[in-house]
Amino acid sequence: MLFRFITLLFVIWILSRLLFRYILPIFRITAVTGSRLRQMQDQMREMDQKMKNTSPKPKVEKEGDYIDYEEVR
Repeated sequence: MLFRFITLLFVIWILSRLLFRYILPIFRITAVTGSRLRQMQDQMREMDQKMKNTSPKPKVEKEGDYIDYEEVR
């Protein structure tokens, strides 16, 4: 009877170590990674919206027959 009790405690101890050292950290890492990925996607969407909302630079109208100066070598 005592041997079964000690064996049961040992098995429970091993399972709890396995759970707390390996399984729970994997779930935590997965949750943190998912939340950070969503945060980065939200930031990218915001940046994309800002880029789409900015108006393009107005073109400068040239007066007369002016030609831009280009250096020729």
